[in-house]
Order: sequence, then C-alpha cells, then structure tokens
Amino acid sequence: MIHLPKKICLSCRNFSLQETTTGLCKVVKGLATYPVKAIEESCDQWRDCGQQYFIRTGWIKGRLAREKGLDGTLGTGIIT
Repeated sequence: MIHLPKKICLSCRNFSLQETTTGLCKVVKGLATYPVKAIEESCDQWRDCGQQYFIRTGWIKGRLAREKGLDGTLGTGIIT
C-alpha cells in the first residue's frame, strides 16, 4: 500500500515551512513577501513535494518536543 500525502500546504513543494503551524507559499516566484499559509491549508496549485513532507513532519515533531522540554530523541529514532 502506497501512502499518499494529503493535498495540504505542508505536503506541497511550493510551501516553505517557517513555524510548526505556518509557512510561506512560494507558488508565485520572485515576490517581495510571500503569503503566509497554515500547514492544513490547500489550493488548486498544490504540487507533491514527496519525501520533503516527511522531513517537514519530523521537524515539527522535534520542535514541539524541544518546546515541551523533552530530550532530543523521538520515538521514531530521529535525533533532533
């Protein structure tokens, strides 16, 4: 069974993750300031970012663990 990411900003190649809940939409290249999007938002110009989706979710989990004062390792074996 193949896992397909939801068509949300977090799994879009045009999305640049900045915080655990938001990022910048870079679908229109060259803007002076990019629009801020929540990770669960979506649009018609969604493009699959593949493995980057899993890297982003790992970053969010590690960041939240650090904010909660947990050590740098997660149950997945990822060291943050």
